[in-house]
Amino acid sequence: MKKKTTIKNQTLVILLLIGICISCKTTSTISKNMDPIQGVWKLNAFYTLANGDTIVTKTDKVQHKIYLNGHVIWNTDPEPNGNEWHGYGTYTYENNTITEELTSMSKSMISNVNAYIIPIEIGLNRYKQVNTYTRNDTIFKNIEVYKKLD
Repeated sequence: MKKKTTIKNQTLVILLLIGICISCKTTSTISKNMDPIQGVWKLNAFYTLANGDTIVTKTDKVQHKIYLNGHVIWNTDPEPNGNEWHGYGTYTYENNTITEELTSMSKSMISNVNAYIIPIEIGLNRYKQVNTYTRNDTIFKNIEVYKKLD
């Protein structure tokens, strides 16, 4: 009788371990699916609009963003005048909006504002972000279209 009980206990332990493993794998898959922005992204196109009219179109600009476990880092090639643009910080993604809180950035980025709230449109392996700002009564929109690399 004792041998049957031991076998039943071993079987129960094995079934519990299998259940835990399946649960962990499912949870891992769910958390990846809940944050579709997580990954490595490459800029495909960049547009600047002023009061709704396109004034700049760039398809050769090199820029990358990496979103991973609540952290963001991005970089871009320096401009011809030597200005560098890069930043690092944390991010949250909710309701088709990314909020980036930069804690480290290039000199050209330093300002009183280190939190960027960016509405996005996300699709399969691509997303578009639109940064809107006003300068001298003109409403500008920088539109960046990214392709997912990984």
